[in-house]
Amino acid sequence: MNDDTTAQTGHAATDFGRTADISGMPPCRLRIVVFPETRRIWTARALEHDLAAQGRTMEAAIDTLVRLIQAHVAYDRRHNRKPLSAFAAAPRAYWSAFNRAAELPIQMELDWQDTEMPARIVAAMVSDHPALRPSVARIA
Repeated sequence: MNDDTTAQTGHAATDFGRTADISGMPPCRLRIVVFPETRRIWTARALEHDLAAQGRTMEAAIDTLVRLIQAHVAYDRRHNRKPLSAFAAAPRAYWSAFNRAAELPIQMELDWQDTEMPARIVAAMVSDHPALRPSVARIA
């Protein structure tokens, strides 16, 4: 992240060439697990707040999820709600998948206006859908 860009704009730069700005949330780490939904579609799912988005690439899925989070936070702020309070944590299967996943080298932060520290997004990829059980061959 370029400190000059953050100081000038108040936003944190992302690897995707855009900035992220989610106001009013406490600094934290947002964990995202990314997995292939099909051969052509990737899903990015946030763990602390169960939100998901899809894209044709891992990067597109993550970028879409960040924009979705920004929209929900903006809505919550306009309605005097705690940002993302309507979303519980993701199911245990996704947390387990994140714990066994390979962390992606994506450097992304969300700028919290009310604090000095932006939140770091940690994304990790698994090769299979976390909610689907692998098929077991049966011997007759």
